[in-house]
Amino acid sequence: MDAKVLQNVCRQVYQKHPEVRGVTPKVKPQTSSTFLLIFESKGTTANGQTIRHTIRAVVTAEGKITKLSSSR
Repeated sequence: MDAKVLQNVCRQVYQKHPEVRGVTPKVKPQTSSTFLLIFESKGTTANGQTIRHTIRAVVTAEGKITKLSSSR
């Protein structure tokens, strides 16, 4: 995946999910033209518990996000 395309996709994900801002994603190729980007971070709840945030994005080689999901 091209670095410029990756940077553009990361910017889009950071706008929708600011809790992962600044996290470098793990990039896994799925097919010859799609990639899976996994953003992982940790946050703190109101009572002090630690919670993990995972954002998964399926992206084309051109940088179009075809699927975006999150878990907490």
